[in-house]
Amino acid sequence: MSATEPSSRPVAQDLRGPGGGDEVSLGELIANLWEGRHLILGATLLALLLGGYYAWRKSPIYQVDALLQVEDKKGGKGGPGMEALSSLLDQPTVAQAEIEILKSNLVLGRTVEALALDTVAQPTFNPLVGDALVRRRLDAPSLRIERFEVPAPLQGTAFRLVAGENGAFHWEDPDGRVLATGHEGEELKAAWQGQPLVLQVRRLVAPPGQRFSLVRQPTLDAIEALRRDLQVAEKGKQTNILGLSFEHRSPIRGAEILNEIVAQYVRQNIERKAEEASKTLAFLQEQLPQLKAKLEAAENQLNQYRMQAGSVDLPEEARLVLKQSVDLEGQLLALKQKKDETLRTYKERSDVVATLDQQIAKLSGEARQLDGKVRALPRTQQELVRLMRDVQVDTDMYTALLNNAQQLQVARAGEIGNARIVDHALPSLRPVKPQKPMVITLSALLGLFGGIGLTLLRRALHRGVEDPRLIESRLNLPVVVTVPHSDQQGIIHKAMQRREAGLHLLAQAQPEDLAVESLRSLRTSLHFTMMDAKNPVVLITGPAPTIGKTFVSANFAALLAQSGTRVLVVDGDLRKGLLHRPFGLLERGQGLSEILSGQADWKAVLHSGVLPGLDLITTGTLPPNPAELLMTSRLPDFLQQVSGAYDLVLIDAAPVLAVTDPVILAKHVGTTLLIAKARMHSLEELQIALQRFESGGVKVKGCIFNDITAVDGGYRYYRYAYHYGYNK
Repeated sequence: MSATEPSSRPVAQDLRGPGGGDEVSLGELIANLWEGRHLILGATLLALLLGGYYAWRKSPIYQVDALLQVEDKKGGKGGPGMEALSSLLDQPTVAQAEIEILKSNLVLGRTVEALALDTVAQPTFNPLVGDALVRRRLDAPSLRIERFEVPAPLQGTAFRLVAGENGAFHWEDPDGRVLATGHEGEELKAAWQGQPLVLQVRRLVAPPGQRFSLVRQPTLDAIEALRRDLQVAEKGKQTNILGLSFEHRSPIRGAEILNEIVAQYVRQNIERKAEEASKTLAFLQEQLPQLKAKLEAAENQLNQYRMQAGSVDLPEEARLVLKQSVDLEGQLLALKQKKDETLRTYKERSDVVATLDQQIAKLSGEARQLDGKVRALPRTQQELVRLMRDVQVDTDMYTALLNNAQQLQVARAGEIGNARIVDHALPSLRPVKPQKPMVITLSALLGLFGGIGLTLLRRALHRGVEDPRLIESRLNLPVVVTVPHSDQQGIIHKAMQRREAGLHLLAQAQPEDLAVESLRSLRTSLHFTMMDAKNPVVLITGPAPTIGKTFVSANFAALLAQSGTRVLVVDGDLRKGLLHRPFGLLERGQGLSEILSGQADWKAVLHSGVLPGLDLITTGTLPPNPAELLMTSRLPDFLQQVSGAYDLVLIDAAPVLAVTDPVILAKHVGTTLLIAKARMHSLEELQIALQRFESGGVKVKGCIFNDITAVDGGYRYYRYAYHYGYNK
């Protein structure tokens, strides 16, 4: 194997890198991005359009705010030192507990019930437009429901209401059947699936035919929806100032809902604070009648005894014993009353109850000692002391309970709780969602980065060769010419597809085009390439279709003819050759297939003088067996005859990776050139194409690197826009 022939094993090792190239430099990256500028621009514009549509279509959301102050009436536990320690340990504050109460089912459930938030009535609009066309109008469709009773099994079912003339409406079931017809303020009753329904509309503003969706949500679902839109946070650390914010589509309705939440919270706060006083007052009101009856009985007994015994004067010693006994008895009764009240909360064996029992036992012992002193008195004085003690003790207890009850009644009536409203919620005129400038900016950035990502992904997925130097270094195949892209050729190709009359050659229409200039340089390169060729026949092929073989063959032949060379162009693609079209021929006629099948002589099918110095042989009738036809002995005879008649013979062959026809033709020609299209073929694909020729004993002399696109990078590329359709 010669030094210029590619070695399959080393090349395979060299092709491990992505696309066979080195690391992408900054200049190449910028060049790739510039080439994909249309994709990037399109993605950015599309994202901007979608972002603008979203900002226009999305219903605005308004935020309303309120402010609460929660006072800690319990004071610090353990003195100022313990308060400081609690602050350092980040103990939960009163505000944190109140936040949870604000968002509890108790407060939100009362709000849902007070404002009927479990009933959702929404107008139905076109899904593509939404309420964008009516949201700023004063007569925008709206529906307020006074009453909508639905049994639990039907909660969550969407009913419909259709507006009519002058406040009339039709109430429809989910299937579209009319349940009832009514007006504003009228109570309607109906039944659906055996379940009773009640509807009363408070206010309806809508043009005739406007539809509304009417749903009675489960209470828990309505509470959860309310909780999602409610935000509560403490303003600062340990300030006990709570900031509330609520989001809603209507700023007026949102302020109404938030104010109701605050009112329900303050109401339950007052009820919670008054609950303890209410329990104590109920206990006192239960004890007062009993004590009053006991006092009256003791007074009656004392009066009766005095009437029986007459006037009895107590000595000083007896008066002292009476006073002590009254005090002890009052203390004992107070402790027993406190024990009864404590047993409502604590168990009999608790430490609190045990302490009270110890105090009662101690006072009972002291009372027994006083009873001994009383028994030492004369009998008349003993009875009088006992009766007077009972009256005094009962009077003191009754008076104390009566005073406590009156104080608790006053306290309960004047209870204001430990929360107060600092700021009520007011409607806001500026929506917080969607933030249109941010949406537009993010959409533009998303589209920009998305376009860049798609451009880089497209490049990563399609790892075609971009630099012709890689073909020379990795495949040891010399690149004889690089053909840049021509915008004018795209116009010519479209005219050829429309089958317009006349020549469709870039070399004739735009002789100063860069692509034509590069093909002129091919004449010099081909001269040195053909110095040791066995005949002046050049075969032009490529790995795959749509790479511009026909364009190169036709225009290169025209340039050779202009320089005075006698040229014959042969369309050797017996599968789907289209070489006749650039030369203005609408039909193939007879050609190479008739020559190889022996039906005609080559001079008889020759299209002579299509250009001065240039003749053409088309494919002729496309045969069913092109490969077998090319393997006949008539092919070398034909090539030998035309080689003597012309200075140069160009054969435009089929793609080598699709069929074996080019390998068969290459065995009989002096020079074989391989066309590679920029960014279309990987090095592996080109390597396989070369191996096809090597297996047939043919050496490819050079590569024509076609379709290079100009970009502002470190290396100037050009892309060729000629389209070649090929069917296997």
